Amino acid sequence: MSRVGIDIGGSFTDAVLIGDDGRVHVAKVPSQPAQIEAAFMDGLRSLLAVAGESAADVGYLAHGTTIATNAIVQRTFATTALITNEGFADVLAIGTQMRKNVYDLWTPEEAPIVPRERCFGVRGRIDAQGQEREPLDEGAVREAAASMRAAGVEAVAVMTLFSFLNAAHEERIAELLAEELPGVPVTLSHQVVPEFREYIRASTAAANSALLPLVGRYITALEGEVAGEGIGVPLHLMQSNGGVTPAERARQLPIALAMSGPAAGVIGGARLAGLVGENDVITFDMGGTTADIGIVTGGEAEVRFTGEAAGTPINLPQLDLLCIGAGGGSIATVDEFGALRVGPESAGAAPGPAAYGQGGTRATVTDAHVVLGTLSEDCKLAGRLPLDRALALAAVEESVATPLGLGVEEAASAILRIANANMANAVRVMSVARGQDPRGYALVAIGGAGPMHACALADEVGIPRIVVPRHPGVAAAYGLLATDIRHDLRRTWRRQTSALTPAELDTELARLEDDARVLLAHSASVATGEALDWELDMRYRGQAYNLTVPLGARPATAATIRAAEQAFIDEHQRLYDYTPTITDTEIVTIRLRATALTEPIVVDAVRGGGGTAGTQRVHDGAWSEWPVHHRDALGEGDTIVGPAIIEQTDTTTVLHRGWTAVVGAGGTLVLTREASA
Repeated sequence: MSRVGIDIGGSFTDAVLIGDDGRVHVAKVPSQPAQIEAAFMDGLRSLLAVAGESAADVGYLAHGTTIATNAIVQRTFATTALITNEGFADVLAIGTQMRKNVYDLWTPEEAPIVPRERCFGVRGRIDAQGQEREPLDEGAVREAAASMRAAGVEAVAVMTLFSFLNAAHEERIAELLAEELPGVPVTLSHQVVPEFREYIRASTAAANSALLPLVGRYITALEGEVAGEGIGVPLHLMQSNGGVTPAERARQLPIALAMSGPAAGVIGGARLAGLVGENDVITFDMGGTTADIGIVTGGEAEVRFTGEAAGTPINLPQLDLLCIGAGGGSIATVDEFGALRVGPESAGAAPGPAAYGQGGTRATVTDAHVVLGTLSEDCKLAGRLPLDRALALAAVEESVATPLGLGVEEAASAILRIANANMANAVRVMSVARGQDPRGYALVAIGGAGPMHACALADEVGIPRIVVPRHPGVAAAYGLLATDIRHDLRRTWRRQTSALTPAELDTELARLEDDARVLLAHSASVATGEALDWELDMRYRGQAYNLTVPLGARPATAATIRAAEQAFIDEHQRLYDYTPTITDTEIVTIRLRATALTEPIVVDAVRGGGGTAGTQRVHDGAWSEWPVHHRDALGEGDTIVGPAIIEQTDTTTVLHRGWTAVVGAGGTLVLTREASA
């Protein structure tokens, strides 16, 4: 049976099919922001046609979507309300003492997802030991529900104090809301973030609730379309944590999809780089709207446990990556002070860059490439979209060249230099600013525009090697198939390590494992096995924040507890270069990563025909002829010395002077810089 991954981006929808013989088929169609599921189905049908297969041949289907991301960026949320304890209705408005701009007293903070008038406090209290101190005032809950009904509330978040220890009040509130507001989806904080710190629990629950109606409708509609096409396997969606999850779980926890597109790119880039033995990589995924930077060390992507959505923190595991507004569609402008800026505003899929000929008139990064010849008019984007150099010239002339008094080629070069500088800064933030030397990593160039900028970016940062996968423009879709089904569970459970017994800890581990088994059962039909990985959040007594360290397999023993404590001590010393005088440690939170393993991907070897496809006029300070190669004609072991252009349907690789490309395993291009370059 074939495996299909479909990733919807800002400009294009990418689709990958891998057959049981290892052959890879790709398709790329324009995205449709107004009808996202239509683009999904277009990509699916195009892919099946290219592969010569039917819907009945599909044995696994995974999807990456930007629907949650777009809603967060644009703040197109459902009308949401919050119920919490009496006296805590201002929890979202107050937040924490942390300010984005510490010395700016005038710029207002981002408005909370739920405005104060839709936050309701009700009497009832669970204490810090999980005991009921005051019964829930059910009448107040019903009164709050009546106010919500009058306000047209579409979703509700519930956060009561210490619900991660005793969820009785939250669960009863949910029952009352089901009676008073039938059909209105509810998020309970103990189900989404069973951890201490009430503000971050409230903000995460609110963000999840605000996405429930939109994402729920989308998934339901998409499942109907897929079933109508004749595909009988369940739909899985990419999460921010680097794994996929069944559609039903995604419908309940849409906030977990917030960074699914960039996460799929990191996973895809890391797995594809592994084909040529590169396990320490910086993934550089440049599409039409954004450039996404991720770090992979030892083959494993870096993970963080907190993030942000619409200006408020969310407490869910997610891959550690940085997204900036730099893509092929990023618009170049000259501001009132005469400074050239590129991005973050993008031409998107419609109208797109001027060269697309679809009504765009403002200069973009893609137009700059067309002007300079690194993108040829004969090179059709996604195999179907022709480029118009005259339109690109006019856009760059009007938007940049004339305002700055430059020639059109100089203006186009300036656009690319600014875009590359922005992306180089992002790479430094993810590497140098975190104590990592980028010169020890390889750059994995993916996305439709990544291979066009890879050499310039590597030169800027000092990275000596570049990996360009066989199909870089659809690497995120490939990542959907290269990852496993993953569920992250955790629960705050504070205990002093020295006073802890293995049996006491193992009882808590068993509770989490029982919950994980229920989630894993939903994917049993497509899984080949499972894995359970335990971690502990630990800290020294008196500290406010913690570090996450691995814990051995169950059952917990005195030896595994000691090993976890030593791992914490070592990690604290590595990060902060000191050990405090108070050396008593405590466990704060137990974490479980439950993985349903999917079929490993085997990629067929490529066989090329060799030879160049002609030449192309390129401006790199002066006009000259560069050889052009077709990627399909390259076989393993073939070598290309820059400068050169390597064309394929999903991207173009620009090989600068001083760089050499060698075709490695699976058709992967490995680029190295000459020592003197």
